[in-house]
Amino acid sequence: MDFELKRTIERAKKGDEDAFASLISRVQNTGYSVAFRYMENDADTRDVMQEAFIKMYRNLGSFKGDSSFETWFTRILINCCLDELRKRKNNYGHEDIDEHYDLADTGPGTEAQILKKERQKAVTDAIRQLPEEARNIIILREFQGLSYEELADVLDLEPGTVKSRLNRAKQKLKEILLQTMEQSSIWDV
Repeated sequence: MDFELKRTIERAKKGDEDAFASLISRVQNTGYSVAFRYMENDADTRDVMQEAFIKMYRNLGSFKGDSSFETWFTRILINCCLDELRKRKNNYGHEDIDEHYDLADTGPGTEAQILKKERQKAVTDAIRQLPEEARNIIILREFQGLSYEELADVLDLEPGTVKSRLNRAKQKLKEILLQTMEQSSIWDV
């Protein structure tokens, strides 16, 4: 950890609001991207980000520097996302999350744009069908580009376990997508 970050964290731990704002700025963009993959819309993503920032503030004293600050925050953020999704599942009795795909908003829209949007939705739906463990590893590796070491830190796993779980998750995702392709014409071109 670089000296400046360490100093900023220490100042934030002592209640320095500017230092805390600096920490938020450091993780905000990547955090939004991670949270959006789980929440799938701007409003819910912003809500869960706020919750993660609150938890970051409350738990800043427990940050020891064993992993990078970004990894530590990502772990908090993912837990906030999963907690929110579990609450919804328990409140509504099913895992379906509101759809936020409006085909009318594809602009002057061509058939290709509509098909692209449908394919993206199919991939999102397939990822949603994965067990939580597999969904987490796919999102963090394939969409966020985390290395095996970073995945191991965020998910609190051994690097060898990360590789095997990632392979299993990709295989399961492939199976779901192949099944979807058999049932839909959106893949025909």
